[in-house]
Amino acid sequence: MRGQRCCRREGTDPYACEMGNLYRYAEPVVLLSLARLGSAHGYQIAQEAERLAVTRAGLDGPAIYRTLRRLEANGRVTSTWETGGGGPARRVYELTAAGRQHLGEWTLLLQDVVASLQNLIQESRQVIGYKSDGDQ
Repeated sequence: MRGQRCCRREGTDPYACEMGNLYRYAEPVVLLSLARLGSAHGYQIAQEAERLAVTRAGLDGPAIYRTLRRLEANGRVTSTWETGGGGPARRVYELTAAGRQHLGEWTLLLQDVVASLQNLIQESRQVIGYKSDGDQ
């Protein structure tokens, strides 16, 4: 169900869209995608990002390209134009050493976030009486 727009109208199930996109996590997803792919154009990055997405809603193309532009402006990604191949020119992105270091920083931060979320889940289950993932 990836790519579905999140609609939180009254009466809809929040799991239908996995609580929407978590755009603040677009950056580590794009960084990791580039680290895995080496050099890649936007479509390849989007495919890898789809696989790594934090929610089932995934990341849309504009979010990926905004993130790439911001990472490039901050020196964490470089890009060049690929003009061969007979088709239209495509921008090819590559992770810099600073980008790889920033991915490491994100990894440490995400470890802390996971620990905090696990605590939140545990306390929430205690309060509402859930015993396991499927119990309600």
